[in-house]
Amino acid sequence: MKKICFLFFVIAFSAFVAEEPVSKLNGAYRQTRYKFGDMKSWKNRDSVTVIKVFKDGYWFAGWYADKRRGRAFFDGVGGGTYELKNGKYLEKIAYYSWDSTAVGKTLAMDYKIDQKAFQQTGFLNSDKYKNYEVSEVDERIVPKEPLKNRDLEGVWLMQEGTWGNTQLGKDVYKDIKVVKIFSYPLVVYAYYNPKTGQFNGAGAGRYQYDGKTLTETNEFFSWDVKQTGVKNNFKITKQGDRYTQEGWKGTLREVFAKAE
Repeated sequence: MKKICFLFFVIAFSAFVAEEPVSKLNGAYRQTRYKFGDMKSWKNRDSVTVIKVFKDGYWFAGWYADKRRGRAFFDGVGGGTYELKNGKYLEKIAYYSWDSTAVGKTLAMDYKIDQKAFQQTGFLNSDKYKNYEVSEVDERIVPKEPLKNRDLEGVWLMQEGTWGNTQLGKDVYKDIKVVKIFSYPLVVYAYYNPKTGQFNGAGAGRYQYDGKTLTETNEFFSWDVKQTGVKNNFKITKQGDRYTQEGWKGTLREVFAKAE
């Protein structure tokens, strides 16, 4: 009897500390309600668009206004990695454009997830944001059409990048890391310096892929807000866990490897 009780305790304890599958959160979401900082009550999100993307242990959040609604601007992004453990959403920050001192912090948040929405509640503590409440409700973005080919779905890290006369690893892109996340119907990407915590740039858009051509329609592009709403087609060559992306009339060539 004692052995049975002990075995039950071990199994129960193991279940308590075990991590939940990170894929539970996979998807693209748009924020509908929020309560930040010292706000006393929840507010509905209206004039500014906020997206949050989860994929295989990576997260990305972007704040912007869509010029198709009359104006265009880029507010900022945050992102990093996450895990689900003991009923908590643990969000580690790898880049955070509003405050580099938040980089490296891990927020332990309460969360709820279902087929329609994701909700999180927790507190950020950095030099700029002291005991700052971060509560939000994000509704899942429903694609308007099926994804034709799923081969790019996932998280990718740039290995090589050439844009005209500039290259990844040189000049303004020295020590820059680039992460790109495909979580249909959105694709998002961020450029940041993991050594200093400084943010370099980011973009997000709707995407479609047919096995050869990647089509991205910009939701925002931090380097140039005039690119909001612009559609770009890229040639994709994929081999195993690597792919090459080419476009911009021959001036862009990027090589990515699947994140582990």
